[in-house]
Amino acid sequence: MLKIRRFLQYRICSFCKQEFLSYSVERVNNKEYICCQCKRANGYSMRNTNSKGKQSTISFSFEFETSSSSRELYELLKYKFLGCHDASIEGLEWKSPIFYSRKSFHCICRKIEKFARFVGNSCGTHLHVGTPYKNILEQYKYEIFSPILEEMKNNERKTKKFWGRYFNHYCNYEIENGRYNAFNTRSSVETLEFRLLKFKSAEQYIKASDFCIDITKLINISIAREELNHEKALNLGKIIADKYKEVIQNV
Repeated sequence: MLKIRRFLQYRICSFCKQEFLSYSVERVNNKEYICCQCKRANGYSMRNTNSKGKQSTISFSFEFETSSSSRELYELLKYKFLGCHDASIEGLEWKSPIFYSRKSFHCICRKIEKFARFVGNSCGTHLHVGTPYKNILEQYKYEIFSPILEEMKNNERKTKKFWGRYFNHYCNYEIENGRYNAFNTRSSVETLEFRLLKFKSAEQYIKASDFCIDITKLINISIAREELNHEKALNLGKIIADKYKEVIQNV
């Protein structure tokens, strides 16, 4: 083996750390290589169970959709992202770890900013924020989300700048019974999904995501404090819309 190695070049996969003949790996960047096994995409429904930060009362994760199959994107594996097939986009949907800390979330957003150019026209960057109250949110989604949606719909310029894009078929401003609402209460996990978000830059995505995390925390606390009814849900919706108007004042 030692004699053969003098004639054949070997490389180490940067992700599984196994050694391969050089023709069995691809270059990711100037320093890193990936093997065929690590490069293989997962199924659409595969969940990322990796986590970052000490477990707390709120959790969040995001789907970094891409319109490219560039080898550079496999660097995301270093940050515990999971590459998955998605028929609605040209590249892979990279599912982030579950974050319990904004500090670690902000850090990752800044590290992956260089990949924002791969988030094409058909892509979104959906954020999931944990809530144990999905059924209640589904019941009162009109009261809670109609006021903020009116603000977003009536100011297209600020909506695009803050959220990264405007409404479309996959993130409606109309509150419907499917899952393609801008504020989706029917995600497959115990989360409120913010579907309008799109990663344009780290600064933009962090600011919008922090707002989403804050209003989900507000919703969770409000429902935990006292049972929601029509009037209380209307008031909660007004508070959320008012907070949104404050956040976008200087956008």
